[in-house]
Amino acid sequence: MSLQWIINNAESLSINRKPAVARTTARDGSIRIVTRGVQPARIEVKLPDGIPWTTLKADIEALEAMAYGTAVTVSIPYAKFPWFYNNVAPASDTSYSVYLLDIPEWVIFARNQVSWSGPFVLVQAV
Repeated sequence: MSLQWIINNAESLSINRKPAVARTTARDGSIRIVTRGVQPARIEVKLPDGIPWTTLKADIEALEAMAYGTAVTVSIPYAKFPWFYNNVAPASDTSYSVYLLDIPEWVIFARNQVSWSGPFVLVQAV
């Protein structure tokens, strides 16, 4: 099962590569900060509302049948997201091996259009 259709139809895309940290403050005001070693990228993708159900039906059914522990590869296509590459065409698109962490709820409205409750969340497999 490919998740590339989610990226290709994205209305918005957010990639968080900031390290996870834990912070504590002692009574004397000193602060201790600990970072995790490797921080996987967290990709949030919001699909636009209004894509026809007939267009997405097969992809949604395959997505719902997909096992959550399956790593798949997605790429960020330059043609769709040139700003991600600073508007300079790369030799090849950036790819990530990811796990699907969260699927938003979907609703069919206005007879044949799909609406989403939030973003899809993908986490880089490290």
